[in-house]
Amino acid sequence: MPQHVKEYLPNFHYLLYDLSDYSDEEIKGNAQKRIMLKLLRDVASKSTEEFLRSFYEASHALLEIEDKQKGIEFFEITLRYVFNAVRDLTKKDMEQIVRQIETTFPERSEVAMTLADILREEDMQEGLEKGLQKGRQEGASQALAKTALQQLTEKFGALPEDLKEDIKEADLATLETILQNIFKYQSIDDVKKFFEQ
Repeated sequence: MPQHVKEYLPNFHYLLYDLSDYSDEEIKGNAQKRIMLKLLRDVASKSTEEFLRSFYEASHALLEIEDKQKGIEFFEITLRYVFNAVRDLTKKDMEQIVRQIETTFPERSEVAMTLADILREEDMQEGLEKGLQKGRQEGASQALAKTALQQLTEKFGALPEDLKEDIKEADLATLETILQNIFKYQSIDDVKKFFEQ
């Protein structure tokens, strides 16, 4: 690269710290800094149980924050980080976090409850969406099965009962393939091949 272009390129030096070797006592600074560094250190390297223990210990440092409003805002950010970073948190874990927070600082437990409720709603919404998607797929499968049965009956006359049942229970992809090839079938045996194991 020409020198006159290099002069305009950022050239930074990075300071990287491996927090995994630092003990709680070695992590210094104000409450916010200590909490975040401990959580960043533990989230990827410890089991869920160990991480939650670190979280409870770190949360006690929130009591040191003088500005209540800032403390609550920071507390909310911390909780959101915990709930999003620790993927295998169960509902029982979340309820345990809420109970611990209620014990440690009652004035902030409302925030934890709100976040736990939001997470539960998100879980419920995700379940609802999956249910709706499954319902739509089942509805589409039933419609295609009905169409396939009508088309095949018109082409070959009365269909064997076992084939009718196979078509009714077939998945969406199989039904689509059957219908796409309906004009190629020479006999009912061509259709039965889709259900042979």
